[in-house]
Amino acid sequence: MLALLGVITTVHLAGAVPRAGGDYLVVPFTVPVGTVEFSVEHDDGSDVQVLDWGVWSPAGFRGWGGGLTDPAVVGVEASSRGYLPGPIAAGQWQVVIGKAQLGVGDGAYTIDLEFRDAATITSEPHQPWTAVTLASERRWYAGDFHVHSRDSGDASASLDEIASFARGRGLDFVVLSDHNTVAQLEHQAAKQATLTDLLLLRGAEVTTYRGHGNAVGTDAYVDHRVGLDGVSATTILDEVIAQDGVFIVNHPELRLGDLCIGCAWDHADTPWAQVSGLEIQTGNAELTGSTFTPKAVLRWDQLLDQDLRLAAIGGSDDHRGGTETGDAPSLIGSPTTMVLADGLSEAAILDGVRAGRTVVKMRGPDDPMVIFTATSGDRTIGLGETVEAAELRFDVEAAGGDGAIAELWRDGAMIASEPIVAGAASFEDAPRPGLGGAPHRYRIELTRDGRRITVTSHLYLATIAPSDTSSCGCGSAGGASPGLALALLALRRRGRARR
Repeated sequence: MLALLGVITTVHLAGAVPRAGGDYLVVPFTVPVGTVEFSVEHDDGSDVQVLDWGVWSPAGFRGWGGGLTDPAVVGVEASSRGYLPGPIAAGQWQVVIGKAQLGVGDGAYTIDLEFRDAATITSEPHQPWTAVTLASERRWYAGDFHVHSRDSGDASASLDEIASFARGRGLDFVVLSDHNTVAQLEHQAAKQATLTDLLLLRGAEVTTYRGHGNAVGTDAYVDHRVGLDGVSATTILDEVIAQDGVFIVNHPELRLGDLCIGCAWDHADTPWAQVSGLEIQTGNAELTGSTFTPKAVLRWDQLLDQDLRLAAIGGSDDHRGGTETGDAPSLIGSPTTMVLADGLSEAAILDGVRAGRTVVKMRGPDDPMVIFTATSGDRTIGLGETVEAAELRFDVEAAGGDGAIAELWRDGAMIASEPIVAGAASFEDAPRPGLGGAPHRYRIELTRDGRRITVTSHLYLATIAPSDTSSCGCGSAGGASPGLALALLALRRRGRARR
């Protein structure tokens, strides 16, 4: 009876969800004067269709629950998961319905709204986000770029569970990448205030019906509703860059049909020059390492062939705070992404990604770390850097990697391999200038029993012709034949190709 005393009015809405007209349907409703909180109970009335749900106020975004079936609650002081608290202005608001999956013909929706003059839910700990620096030394930091909290409609993990599990695996940072919302930001800021050894980076997984990608380091909602009001992959990237964030394309080749709607990245208008990284490993490598991962790596190389520089990224896509069970669970830290950064802060980690200073431990934090450098004369460069030289020596440090094979990849092809002995391996290469003058790119893939266990991002060689070709045996002023350097290398070293 007491709860009923707080009800101002109720509204029932119902209608068709047409197949035509784009991926989103906007349903307007009116909020009465004096509303302090309202609930939105919704249903698609079908076992065949799948609808997503969100709420917009006259001022803009107020929350996205996606396929969450719980009623949404929007209030002044507190809102349910995925939704933002704040002022509730009287007037016209909108429920936005996403057509995730429709059966044959049109779908249907029902929406029941209840407007109240008193709150029924209490606020969780929250505070404004402020930048923190947990360490100031330049070193490799271990993290997971793809973790969901309960502010994602399909996740259940609390921030306490996420932090506890990540710390237990020795991670330095975690990106909270909840679907199409920023409701988690003030919650994670409150949690961050209790942590001295784990950094929680701001993020959101911009989840569309033609691809998912992480906006990392952003503080405002990025409109994901492609096709509505001019939203596109281009506007998504523009918004992320305008907020000084980085954009990472997630699981670009994860094509699972109805099991993962829109998971593969298929936006033809993607401005790839604004993308900072590509998720080459998602989730448990035992499950995806021989299926999804090779396709993702191939997609990565095809993009890099266009003279783009995308960092290698790994993300667990954990939704359960490390509690998922089964034969191949997706757990925080599997995979682990190492970032060479000037400190443990959001800004420093993002700078490391932008610069391409990343290494992915495909299975988790216990995989060997690879330090990959190239030397020409008295200059040594690392990942993300470019050197101009006629030839290079490559050095690989892989502590704990004895028995693994270090593979040297140039321009998307494996050109040599050496076993790791006493935690190290080395190579040499002297290629001709690349097509169109583009620098050659090199990475190391550490394998065991033919399976990738550690993959680096790239370093680059802007080739120059040798200063004296009179004794090189080339037979022309244009330099060595394309296969000469590798033929000489094969005589000096015993390589082993992937089988």
